[in-house]
Amino acid sequence: MTAGSEGVDQAALPFGLERGRHLDRDHSAWRRRAVVVVMSAFCTLALFNVFGQVAHVDHADGAAASLTVESPERLRGGDIYTTVITVSTHQPVQDVKVLLSPGWFSGFTLNAAAPQSGQDASTVQGDILDYGQLDAGFTMPIWISWQVNPTTVGEKDQDVEILDGSRLLVAVHRSVYVFP
Repeated sequence: MTAGSEGVDQAALPFGLERGRHLDRDHSAWRRRAVVVVMSAFCTLALFNVFGQVAHVDHADGAAASLTVESPERLRGGDIYTTVITVSTHQPVQDVKVLLSPGWFSGFTLNAAAPQSGQDASTVQGDILDYGQLDAGFTMPIWISWQVNPTTVGEKDQDVEILDGSRLLVAVHRSVYVFP
């Protein structure tokens, strides 16, 4: 056979390859450049925390206690992260309970919590972690390790309330967005 326009003999092509379909294609540099620009933009947005995982601090003060919640507001499926809930008492509290709204557990897996609570309970309002009595001026950080379930997408309310028995002392209302 004779050589084609590219100088490649049709007989020299491997079985199944055709000149018009596999060799004589428009290899435009602009398509490749566009793909590189899109991927670079995606990486740049990730560097500026558009897609999450950097912790955000929410704080609330009450007469009896203060509450600080340090946790990401934007996450991706499969992320593993830590939430730090810090309770500071201004006066003695007889029965400190931390109420986590259902959004903390819907689509998320609790890996560990430290310190562990004396008792845990689930209610319609959420999960309650019971830490007992705290004296005035005491600061108690609670570290909770989570993982985002891979199929979780969308916005979830993740409120935290500090109770003395059943009496509300202070609350932080927050939400988290999970990217697909």
